[in-house]
Amino acid sequence: MGKNVQMPLGVLEGVKKLLEELQRVPLDEPTRKLCMALQIEIEAKFDAIERRKSFTEYKRAEYGTAERENKRQNYLNQSGVHKDWRTPEETSPSQI
Repeated sequence: MGKNVQMPLGVLEGVKKLLEELQRVPLDEPTRKLCMALQIEIEAKFDAIERRKSFTEYKRAEYGTAERENKRQNYLNQSGVHKDWRTPEETSPSQI
């Protein structure tokens, strides 16, 4: 892929809605595949935004608190870090 380009979140949300609307219209096969590929990339971008937001919340939470640990667990879960790859201090009792 090419260069990364910054885009306002509102524009990205608009493109997502437009692609959802295009699903209701009969399209030829290449255009349909292109729309599907764009939707996958946009969803991946929104997932990355959520992971980054979760990480920021974890890092900004007060050190040594249960809130910080909960936010850290949320970030690890969103990032897909399997419980077997976490140290014992990183594994909450509910995940064992």
